[in-house]
Amino acid sequence: MSQAPQNLPKRVRVLVKDILFQERYALTHTQVDIMAYIINALSWAIKIGDFFPLTTKKFQEDLPQISEKTLEESLRVLKAMELIEVEMIKVPEWKNARVRGISVLSKGLEYNAGYYKADEQKIIESLKEQLRVANKKIENLEMIEEENKILEELKEEDTKDNNKYDDLEFTELVKTVTKEFGETSEPICNCVKGWVKETKFYINSYNKLTLLSPSGNVVQIKNPIEINNFWKYIDKNRHQIGNIFDFEKKLSIEELNKRYIGLDIHLNNINFNVYKIKESKNGVTISLKEIKSGKITTITRNGESVIFELKECEEFLLGLRSSY
Repeated sequence: MSQAPQNLPKRVRVLVKDILFQERYALTHTQVDIMAYIINALSWAIKIGDFFPLTTKKFQEDLPQISEKTLEESLRVLKAMELIEVEMIKVPEWKNARVRGISVLSKGLEYNAGYYKADEQKIIESLKEQLRVANKKIENLEMIEEENKILEELKEEDTKDNNKYDDLEFTELVKTVTKEFGETSEPICNCVKGWVKETKFYINSYNKLTLLSPSGNVVQIKNPIEINNFWKYIDKNRHQIGNIFDFEKKLSIEELNKRYIGLDIHLNNINFNVYKIKESKNGVTISLKEIKSGKITTITRNGESVIFELKECEEFLLGLRSSY
């Protein structure tokens, strides 16, 4: 066996043998050496469209242990297996000389020429994992930052509009709301428990509680129990005073937060406020603030956060609104 010369170009001193590729196509050692060389040449050879020139002379300079006859037969086999294509091409850089050109086909591109070093590979994989975790943290932080921004905007808006009602006793609250909304004829709110959520409530010219149904009917409420229930609900949900939700608007996370942050709900015999509705992979999750302790918790089932679709989230919250 002839000994390979010591002055080979650096580019071909190390050729990576893909054993799985060799077994898949039943290649000889020589054929896989030639395939490895061709894959290596993709990084340095002149490109002419999909082809690059590789002359017999070039092969013999870089792979002197392979005879010309063996080379030609191996190229024929690789072409027959549809791993490469071989045809004559013109090379402008070589004064349009016509030489053999080789193109690596899709099956040939499956050849794995990655040079595996155990210790270095472990470091690379570790760095990749650290990068993945870091990117995930950045993504989560950006999401949290955006959610907090929306939440703060909503809270600021609620504070501006409704803080004047927060310190009023129940009787004073009823008098104040009746007077203010009786003078303006603006709706007090909609989305009140016990009525269809689109129903709007007003104070009419006689200072009586009146509703406007989704069908357009205007009805003065005369039943004392219904009147009392309305004011008890408003007492628990003062943030809703003056807020009219557009239920024809397309649901989004922002819209759900606008409608339901601060809503009083009753779950597992505990009173909560809706704290935040957050985006999740396949929907949204709901965070609640326990009224008594101030503790923030997420609705879970079997230890996992419950994922809601947007409409499902709305219906769930409306169904849990606190009793009068």
